Amino acid sequence: MSLNVVPPDGDVETRAAFTGRSSSLVDRIGGEPKTQSSPLLSSTPTTVSKVLVRAYPYFVISDKLLSILTWTDDDVWLSMLVVALYATVVLYFEVIITYFGHVSAVVLLVGYSQLSKHVDEVVTIKPTLDDIVHLLTTLNVKADLFLNPITSLALTSYDIKRILFTTVFLSPLYVMITYILFTPRSFLLSFGIFALTYHSTFSRTTRKMLWKFRLVRLLSFYLTGLDFGGININRSSGIFAAVKRANEKVGIVNKDGKPILFTYVLFENQRRWLGIGWTPNLLSYERTAWTDEFLNESSPTDKFQLPETEEASGMMWRWVDKTWRLDLTNDGSIQLPSSKPKTTANPSSDDGYIYYDNTWKKPSTEDSFSKYTRRRRWIRTAELVPINAPKTQRTASLTEPLSVGQDTAIPITEVTNVQASGLTDSSKENTPKKRKSIRFDDKPTILESVKLLQDEKEKEKEKEKEKEKEKERASLENAIEDATEPEVNLDTTEEIITNQVSDKKND
Repeated sequence: MSLNVVPPDGDVETRAAFTGRSSSLVDRIGGEPKTQSSPLLSSTPTTVSKVLVRAYPYFVISDKLLSILTWTDDDVWLSMLVVALYATVVLYFEVIITYFGHVSAVVLLVGYSQLSKHVDEVVTIKPTLDDIVHLLTTLNVKADLFLNPITSLALTSYDIKRILFTTVFLSPLYVMITYILFTPRSFLLSFGIFALTYHSTFSRTTRKMLWKFRLVRLLSFYLTGLDFGGININRSSGIFAAVKRANEKVGIVNKDGKPILFTYVLFENQRRWLGIGWTPNLLSYERTAWTDEFLNESSPTDKFQLPETEEASGMMWRWVDKTWRLDLTNDGSIQLPSSKPKTTANPSSDDGYIYYDNTWKKPSTEDSFSKYTRRRRWIRTAELVPINAPKTQRTASLTEPLSVGQDTAIPITEVTNVQASGLTDSSKENTPKKRKSIRFDDKPTILESVKLLQDEKEKEKEKEKEKEKEKERASLENAIEDATEPEVNLDTTEEIITNQVSDKKND
């Protein structure tokens, strides 16, 4: 497809030609192919097509500049050259203007000519309307990437007021810093280099590494007055996010006075090391020794703390259970007899574990030489009560967590339990429900059925082999009995024969 741009008498003609496979024999021999119109060109008004064609060179220039600023250009050295040029101009501005001012104008003209040459090379390819649309899409993506640091903040009017108040409050400190530590030139240099290298790979990596330090997060909070989600970064795991979602869904205060119960779930993960055994030391790229239901890093049971609530709410979280209890069923994966308790506060070192292979797959309730990882489930219930509420005895028993996808909208007066997955249990009777395991299906899979058939065949072969062995044993015993019969006395046989011979002679 080619879009020919012909400017006769100042007008621009846009025409799309498709040179596909000829349908007739004359066209295949050497005839001229028929011209077909582009679907995009036929559906686009002529005025819009002309404007896009005329603006195409400016689109190319904008795309090139955004590629340099966002460090997405094929040649990364251009971005580094821009940073070095900016630093040189800021540091030696007076010298450049005094001694090389006339040369600077020539340098600008050379840069403009190189840019114009690049645009001419792109335009001479005769871009199609599809190429222009593709370039506009790329330009839009790069512009969004360049403005992402500002647009991602999503500041509200309240946030802007806080920033303004913090800026005015810290103005004396800013003046002291500019007088003592940073001169206006160094401040302009630092800010410009930070802005020009913001989207570079090493800058993104550096920011991620610095953001892991709590001091940096606190400093950004006190300088801007905004919390970018980093002050309580260790408390923003899946558990606390689930608490927040549950509170937003069912409300903070229960109308009938019943406390809102929340079951916290932690998983203890271990790995088997040859010569050492099971230890909480896991590989650096896998899950940590303690995680929540969403595999987010969490504190151990002895260091776990309840989330803090806002003072204006007048509510607080407190533990209902005295200690953490081990779920011996591991969320229904392990089948226990009805007489045995489902949880325990003093488990042994191997209770309640589900064993996996080296990649945390192929779960099994039994340990074997092919299992190198394992985990078990700890639970503890907390309740949301008023700050000055007296301690009451626990009247509701723990219920099994609901499976994903069973949350329903219910009145807040019927809420009695909030599960750790952020779902609610609207049942008025706090009786434990027997749930179906979501990890082990009742029906065997195809591979399991094949294995069962193979095991049955092997058992039949073993039975046949045992029968053959029994027959061989019986034949050997008979042979041994025949070999051990008493020997005939030769003397007695001779006497019998002589007596018979004498009897015949007498006859």
